[in-house]
Amino acid sequence: TGQNVGPERSGSCANVVMIIDEMIYIINVGDSRAMMSIDAGAKIGVLSRDHKPDDELEKIRIQAAGGKISGLKPLPKQLQ
Repeated sequence: TGQNVGPERSGSCANVVMIIDEMIYIINVGDSRAMMSIDAGAKIGVLSRDHKPDDELEKIRIQAAGGKISGLKPLPKQLQ
């Protein structure tokens, strides 16, 4: 639409799945989650975790890599 997007609506997300022989590789960026249907949908397999900075494990990973987290505040309900 040509509108500027503020930081509260910016970001990225992606899932990449590579299957090589019998090995599955999952790449996950941002607020995205990779899941897999098992037994024709009878079960769901969770293949990745969201990369949310308010998650304690993600916070530790970001800070250990030299990153910083700032401006954390809850999203309005309509954006969740």
